[in-house]
Amino acid sequence: MEKSEQIPLEKELQKVSVVPHMAEQDIKSLDREALSKPRSLKHSENRESKARQSTVDLPPEEEQHKKSIRQSDRSVSSTSTCSSVAYSSPESDQVFSEEEDIQTKRKTLRKTKSWKTFFTMVHWSLRRQNSWVQLAGHEGNFKASERGHILKKFSPIENACLVALMEDVLRPYVPTYYGLVERDEQTYIKMEDLLMGLEAPSIMDCKIGIRTYLEEELAKALLKPTPRKDMYNKMVALEPEAPTPEEHKQQAVTKPRYMQWRESVSSTASLGFRIEGVTVEAGPVKKNFKKMKSRDNIMDTFVVFTKGRKDILAAYLERLENMQAALQKSEFFRTHEVIGSSLLFVHDRRSFSNVWMIDFGKTTPAPSHITLRHDVPWEPGTHEDGYLFGLKNLIASLRDTMHMVEETAEVASECTVQEEEEEKDTVKEKTLLKCKMEGNTTNGENKEL
Repeated sequence: MEKSEQIPLEKELQKVSVVPHMAEQDIKSLDREALSKPRSLKHSENRESKARQSTVDLPPEEEQHKKSIRQSDRSVSSTSTCSSVAYSSPESDQVFSEEEDIQTKRKTLRKTKSWKTFFTMVHWSLRRQNSWVQLAGHEGNFKASERGHILKKFSPIENACLVALMEDVLRPYVPTYYGLVERDEQTYIKMEDLLMGLEAPSIMDCKIGIRTYLEEELAKALLKPTPRKDMYNKMVALEPEAPTPEEHKQQAVTKPRYMQWRESVSSTASLGFRIEGVTVEAGPVKKNFKKMKSRDNIMDTFVVFTKGRKDILAAYLERLENMQAALQKSEFFRTHEVIGSSLLFVHDRRSFSNVWMIDFGKTTPAPSHITLRHDVPWEPGTHEDGYLFGLKNLIASLRDTMHMVEETAEVASECTVQEEEEEKDTVKEKTLLKCKMEGNTTNGENKEL
């Protein structure tokens, strides 16, 4: 494992063991000042449990506000909010979501008899929405819909892809498409909410492919390679030594330079996929994976994400292998350049798990004279995306993670057995020593007699 690459996720969940079902969480009590800070899902559930056990008398307007918040919570948490969105820059790594103004709501909630409990429940609902949007990084592109559906801002490219995928062998691996709807003079794509009904879902977004920018984007940027300070600042923030002396002097880099460097600093260029974001049991969103390149670190992240559960890892592995087989038969996949797309991993506390292909805002038909393979290196003009190359490495990484978990479990089991045997031997030795001492005492008494 490369020492230079540390996984912040491990610091947050350092008590998580790779032995299945051995994870424990410390639940700390909250004081009144902490109510405005993000909380873990487990703590929020405790608050909700207390709220159900007590009767809360709310004014009609407060009760209506509570219902609207709950309804919004059910509908906003969707898979399709993940990763790249049509017309968004592939190099955009900023998180745009912000927490709502809690202070205003607190003043209103003080009127209720049990405002503290109610506020905790409402705040968890708001935080859950924002956390998922933070994993996506594009809050403004989604809108709440009725239960079981999600609305995503219309993109003609993505809409065309979803229409075609509904008639392709890949249909079971993408969100169900329900057409277009109009809301507030804005057009949205209506699709399945893949998080519907899940209990404390754990979510991971993996960007798939060896590049996340279109050939047209690179060609356009090369026509006018203007040095940009914003991209220089992003580069320096990740890797201070990455810019050349000239770029340091100008404090600017061109867009083509940044785009190609961005892929090389992560596992995208080497493995064909990278982890974009992770949230465990609807907890805080972790996005500090921009420099993660080693398979060892990626495998460690899988362990933390699944809490070392072999059943979840096995289910993910089977799903990806079936997806790989379907991709080989897909007419859509054979004729499309899949860029900036993600694989969404989701599981919950009840052992439900699944993986979906999402985000098709940059997936376009390849030129008719080109036959895409999806598993060879990209060169300008080939339109190769490396999707199968990345999927193959992802499957191999998951399989190795399973073996690592199994080996760790076996070692732990052997250690337990060995400790039990040593304990038995110690007890036996103590018993023999006691008997010997008692025998010596008896012999001494007999000599005196």
